[in-house]
Amino acid sequence: MQAGQIARSVTARRHRRLLWTLALVAALFLEAAVVEPRILLIRRIEARVAGLPEEWNGGTVIHLSDPHLGYPSPAAWRAIDTVRTERPDLVVVTGDVADRRSSIPVVLAWAKQLCEAAGVPVVYVPGNHEHWRFGDGEVMEQFLEQLRRAGFIVLENELTRISRRSGGSPVAIVGLDDSYSHHMDVEAGFSGLATGEQAIVLEHCPDDVASIVASGHASLVLTGHTHGGQVRLPLWGDRLTAALEGAPFVRGLYQVGGVPLYVSQGLGMSVLPVRFFCPPEVTVFTLSRP
Repeated sequence: MQAGQIARSVTARRHRRLLWTLALVAALFLEAAVVEPRILLIRRIEARVAGLPEEWNGGTVIHLSDPHLGYPSPAAWRAIDTVRTERPDLVVVTGDVADRRSSIPVVLAWAKQLCEAAGVPVVYVPGNHEHWRFGDGEVMEQFLEQLRRAGFIVLENELTRISRRSGGSPVAIVGLDDSYSHHMDVEAGFSGLATGEQAIVLEHCPDDVASIVASGHASLVLTGHTHGGQVRLPLWGDRLTAALEGAPFVRGLYQVGGVPLYVSQGLGMSVLPVRFFCPPEVTVFTLSRP
């Protein structure tokens, strides 16, 4: 083969490799930016809850987290249909509903539609993005009041009690403000409980779960914040996310001091509008007595 033919052959191989590389990059981008954000996993968890009232045995709770409605969040809107279909006894939202002040009308529309679809109480606790975007003063209070008018029960280190659709004794729900932005007050949150009384606890970030469990009042802790990593590299998975977060709780179910902790992968996206090997999720809990 002559030198010119060899050179042309090498150039052709390089062009083919470049085209295959570009095609792979394009396919991965479409998967992460277009396909995966529209997928919605429905995870079903059987949770044994200490101190659960008899009337709540077999009750269902839907857990939603991190819709980040300042970004495109198709899964957050699909989750409303899931709530309508599942007919839970309670819906909880563990923070990061808004990513910028300009997104407030979208957030309120989502909240109103979610409450209408649920037909049962929807309990919400703030996340770090609400505190970062709205501050700690009048603007934040106005935003939370708007969520209340849309139908949310907003808890900031507070206790509420919720009965099932079928009635009967209520279950205690403690909503703690976000620990990541240093607003969690465990003592205030549990102050309305009797000695030894148990509660389902909502908090945005799982990092400080040890102090929640140490209170002795938590029977189940539901959190989000991590997005399950959002972009999960093959082979690295939870290890990389745990290293970046500085905490071992990335996604799924854990046991902390004998108390179940669940970390949701969330519904939306933050920083980058992509998801990779980590689709959005709705979590449906069926509660039972130990």
